Amino acid sequence: MDPASPCWVGSVFLFIRSDTVNLSDLYRDSQKQLKIYKALKLSLADATGSSGGYEILKVHGSAFGLHLKFTEEAKCRKFLHSYEMGRLQKALVGHFQTQSLPRGAFTMELKAGTVTLDDILTMPDSCIKHIKANEPNHLQDEDVTRLEMNIRKLVIEHSSFCPGSSMECDSVPEMYSVPESLSQSSPPSTASLTSTQLNGSLSPSRDRFEFQGDLFDDCVLSVQDHDNFAKSVGRNWKQVGRILQETCRGLRDPAIDNIAFEYEREGLYEQAYQMLLKFIQCEGRKATRSRLIRALEKSELVGVADQLLNNK
Repeated sequence: MDPASPCWVGSVFLFIRSDTVNLSDLYRDSQKQLKIYKALKLSLADATGSSGGYEILKVHGSAFGLHLKFTEEAKCRKFLHSYEMGRLQKALVGHFQTQSLPRGAFTMELKAGTVTLDDILTMPDSCIKHIKANEPNHLQDEDVTRLEMNIRKLVIEHSSFCPGSSMECDSVPEMYSVPESLSQSSPPSTASLTSTQLNGSLSPSRDRFEFQGDLFDDCVLSVQDHDNFAKSVGRNWKQVGRILQETCRGLRDPAIDNIAFEYEREGLYEQAYQMLLKFIQCEGRKATRSRLIRALEKSELVGVADQLLNNK
């Protein structure tokens, strides 16, 4: 998809009430806020089949609810179907339990502007028409952006510490069920980590790779690697992404073009950041420095690779 071409965009307001707790008060609790947000993100991913095609623009604290923006009509239709069948509500109950949040049933209300979509759910085309007519006129709220950044950080940190093989590309990232120790504000105690975890190395044998005649230890991409890449790659991020997509199905078309469109307003840094984030989410411990460096070399971006390896 060309970022300049027209795209399907619409928005809805999803209001949520619990029969056991005041969600607005619970969300104001700084210790619970990120857990609630993760539960909401997971539930939406369950309802739409993935974490793409929509974004949370704002979480309303008074009458607790979400302002959702959709960028794919198919995902919006799937969301409406899941909502009508009660799957979204059921998913939220399950994810509240996973996040150790108060249990209970949820009632929901869906609105597009002044239209209550609950009254016309049996007419999906009419729902879609109202949703499309309510294109959002603002960007993501600062508080939501902060929560998203916290989640991205946990994704990267968890990729460095999690056991087992890579994550499935089309599934929700394992980060959302991150161990309690990693969800706290303080980092894990170094006494509880193995030398392999501390080094970020893939194995005790310290796998190595060659770049420009020098040998480097291979490891899972770090937060600093992620940030350095996004800062230095510029408009060439798409080229690197298309090389990475050869071995990462999560980046295959139209994923890269969708990232370019969805984050066009945020600029090149955010587009590059989101592309590499998707690679990390999909590949888990296989999202290594060596793979990114090889992609940069193939893109003839040796200078960027050198900056990343030497933290310039």
